[in-house]
Amino acid sequence: MDELTKLEERIDRLVSLINELRQKIEDFEESNSRMQNTKQEVKKRVDGLIEKVDDLLI
Repeated sequence: MDELTKLEERIDRLVSLINELRQKIEDFEESNSRMQNTKQEVKKRVDGLIEKVDDLLI
């Protein structure tokens, strides 16, 4: 019976670790998505500033 209990505890720990990893992956994907959106917004703003500078130079 001891062996079965140990196995159950190990399985519970593994399940817990897998759930933690899933959450970390979801958090990472969400963070990555936010960074991509920020990057696109910054690129749009920089492109707009470059256009304004070009217009001033003409």
